[in-house]
Parts: sequence; structure tokens; C-alpha cells
Amino acid sequence: MTFFKFVLTVFAVLLILVGLVTAITPIPFGLPLVIIGFLMLATISPATLRFVRRRWRWLDRRLRWLQKKLPKWMTRSLRKSDPYPEEEETEEEREA
Repeated sequence: MTFFKFVLTVFAVLLILVGLVTAITPIPFGLPLVIIGFLMLATISPATLRFVRRRWRWLDRRLRWLQKKLPKWMTRSLRKSDPYPEEEETEEEREA
């Protein structure tokens, strides 16, 4: 089972990297690939994505924005990987 997770993690990282490279091309395939890669990574290993989100705050802000736009069933894995879950509540309280 760990080999399967390793292969899926490598595939998710490759999707993210290819998505970042193709994001600057005229054909907008980059963003969906990055989103799919992060959703796969969050499903496979929330701890890994939590580490990445803690390391790069700009990515954490983008994923929080994405959580608000996507349907609830798609954001379940992203919520599990949130390194600062209490900040989301304070942001919602500030908006109200």
C-alpha cells in the first residue's frame, strides 16, 4: 500500500509541476492541472500538503480562496490539510 501511495504522490507532484509550467502558455491547462494535483496530494497525504501550506503562505492563501469557490465535497481534503484551521473562523467572523 505504501508503494501505491508513493506512486500517486509522485504523479500528483508531476501534475503540479506540469501545471505550473503550462500556466504561462496561451492555452489555460495549467490551473486545472495544479488544482487536480493538489487535491490528489491532499487526499493521499494531508500531512505533506499541510507542510507545504505552512512553508509557502501564498499557496495557503490561494488554496483557502479555492476552498470558498469549490463545492463542499471537493474541499473536504483541503480542509484536512489546513495548517491553521482557526484562522478560517476568524476570517469569517471579520466578514460578518
